[in-house]
Amino acid sequence: MRTNVFFSILFIILPFSAFAQLGGKQSFSFLNIAPNARILGLGGVNLTADSKDIGMFFSNPALVDSTDGTNAQLNFFTLNAGSTYSTFAFQKRISANRFLRAGIQYLGYGSFNGFDLVGNSTGSFSAQDYALTVSYAQRISPFTLGINLKLVGSSIANYSSFGILLDVASAFIHPKKDLKISLAIKNLGFAFSNYTDASQFSMPFDAQVGISFRPEKMPIRFSFTAHQLAPSADIVYNDPNKKGIIDANGNEIKPTVSTFDKLSRRMVFGAEVIVSKNFNIRFGYNFLRRKELSEEVRRALVGFSFGFMFRVKEMEFSYARSIQHLSGGLNCFSIALNTNSLIKKKKIVE
Repeated sequence: MRTNVFFSILFIILPFSAFAQLGGKQSFSFLNIAPNARILGLGGVNLTADSKDIGMFFSNPALVDSTDGTNAQLNFFTLNAGSTYSTFAFQKRISANRFLRAGIQYLGYGSFNGFDLVGNSTGSFSAQDYALTVSYAQRISPFTLGINLKLVGSSIANYSSFGILLDVASAFIHPKKDLKISLAIKNLGFAFSNYTDASQFSMPFDAQVGISFRPEKMPIRFSFTAHQLAPSADIVYNDPNKKGIIDANGNEIKPTVSTFDKLSRRMVFGAEVIVSKNFNIRFGYNFLRRKELSEEVRRALVGFSFGFMFRVKEMEFSYARSIQHLSGGLNCFSIALNTNSLIKKKKIVE
């Protein structure tokens, strides 16, 4: 019965994806930031990297691991200009095939000096975005269905905005091979309170498809993720102030974007070099980020990301860096642990 209800909800909300658009004003766009070190190191967008990483549910609620492994994860990001971003994830296995997760995301922009219209100081103020997520997943082997319900908020000084968003996903996890395929419809919902009565924002809707696989006898897991797949979404920004080429008749020809370029911007590539079960190295490439944020005169490594993970007994440590721009990037430090094992050990000692 639960499965039938789940599928009914999924097929009711899927048609609304056709109305989503990228660009313009968006509320709660901080949800597009990679939620943990693994995703950041693999390019910033990923649905299928590793089901053992519980922080993956922020990105894909249908990705679960049935073993009693890591069930708590804390991620801390360093950003530019004094901003900080952190996430926390926790998982509880209800039964062999049902999973309950919860998570918090918090982005603080720091403190700012306020002034009135004539330049008089009004004191300092702060700004922050935050989200509380409750996630449920059920495995119907080899498929898994998952749903995230998110209460999101944003505040700037005395102004605030709140909304409710929904992620729905399904995943195929091969029972024997390291192969995962997933579809996710993310950030469906609405704002029930805006900063002002005149504020009108769209939600950061996204439709994604991902696949990851590890060839036999090869210590590398490859990931490919396509994002911003809504039919009406246009992810190409054309600068109206950018000068075009002058033809023989003196007419200006504005630059155009090829179909291949438009398609490639939707792709994110990632790879994990699995040195051992306790250590791996991660690489990623985000086509859209490189196109949008790199400078034509010096592209450098903008759009690339990298990271690593090492495990010591019941604790897992990860680091990742994403090169966002020539001026800097994002760093993420992650720690994950198995609280169940720690509690059992404590009981044994007592």
